Amino acid sequence: MHIAAMLDRQIAPPAQRPSLPKLRRPEREFLSNGIELSCFLSDDQSITELELIFPAAETASSVRQREGFLFRMLGEGTAKKTAKQLADAISFLGATLEFSHNPDFDLIHISCLNRFFNPMLEILEEVWSTPAFPEKEWKTLQETQINQNDIQLQKTSFLASRLLRQKLYSPDLDYGYSPDAALISAIKAEEFPELFRNMKSTGPALAILAGHAEKEAVAKLRSWLSSFSSCRKISREKPALPVSESGVFWAEKEGSNQSSLRIGQYTIDSRHPDSALLSLTLEIFGGYFGSRLMNNIREDKGWTYGIYAQRIPYARQPYLQIACDINAEASLLAVEEIRKEARILQTELVGEEELEKVKNYMLGQFLSSITHVYGIAERYRSVWINGTDFDRVEENQRIIREAGASDILRTAQQYLNIENSVICLSGQIPA
Repeated sequence: MHIAAMLDRQIAPPAQRPSLPKLRRPEREFLSNGIELSCFLSDDQSITELELIFPAAETASSVRQREGFLFRMLGEGTAKKTAKQLADAISFLGATLEFSHNPDFDLIHISCLNRFFNPMLEILEEVWSTPAFPEKEWKTLQETQINQNDIQLQKTSFLASRLLRQKLYSPDLDYGYSPDAALISAIKAEEFPELFRNMKSTGPALAILAGHAEKEAVAKLRSWLSSFSSCRKISREKPALPVSESGVFWAEKEGSNQSSLRIGQYTIDSRHPDSALLSLTLEIFGGYFGSRLMNNIREDKGWTYGIYAQRIPYARQPYLQIACDINAEASLLAVEEIRKEARILQTELVGEEELEKVKNYMLGQFLSSITHVYGIAERYRSVWINGTDFDRVEENQRIIREAGASDILRTAQQYLNIENSVICLSGQIPA
């Protein structure tokens, strides 16, 4: 008999759960100025990646927005190179040099072939030591940002997200701020040199080097990092927050056939003992394509293409968010269905088959993210930003593996408080 005829396609083949992973630790050192240099080196890789993480020194949105634009302007020319010449020099090496900003951190990222790491490091040193902040490039960036902001204001997804952050956080904080034309227009190019002078001698809190790098290249990087007089310090002190009032709030968008829904509440951070159980509970509730919210709101009702529940890991005060774009006529009905699914998770034990499926999915996602040194380095950056370490990551994997249905029930009861959440919608308000 042919082997195919002997197989029962309705029965899954036997599976063996992999053992819990042991993460590779970095070669870590702390320089005299406090900067942490962590290396994930591998001689069989051809790419070298460097990431520099600068924690936010301020929480005020007006300051953080200026710092964000300053970091983006670092790539727009130096005393010796115009923006085009700088871009051409990086392109010639087949490399990338990126500057990014979020409410908690400013980041610099380099990716290049390992033989070009020294030239890229020289370019970075030039960019940091003699940035030009040209008026012309700032005007272009300014106009682009204002135009993008005008486009965003036409989207219900942007309006709902903005309203939620404003309700949870003060707009005076970068957590609660959304770009607006008035602030962007008020920033002048001549502000950047003075602002940069005040931060130039303060280095990143963390430098992560991944891939292949020669000893001389690592020494050169160490020497440059040691030239800073001090480093940025990460703060997890909770800012003054408004008293968030629960209820339903609208950002009206007349004539829109689609509404956007955002439900949010403050939640625990990654250092909390229940963090791993919360991640597992959110995964069941709305964290992947087979989640309960997805099955209800998308598969059964057909009201949305996708709905997700996730934790937004702000360093000073994270929050839990449920988000979807939804048929305008069903927006308030969807809120009730979300509440219903939360109540079920809080009152009924999760079935063993569903729980095992989600555990295996989460383990698979985790294992696929650490198959090479770049993924491990990215994971290290994430846990460092969240204030934990690889010991905690491995412990979290054990907690998830051993979690039972009663753990999910308790976690949902304690942290999934939809009834008292802030509910924000944008779109056509139902009659």
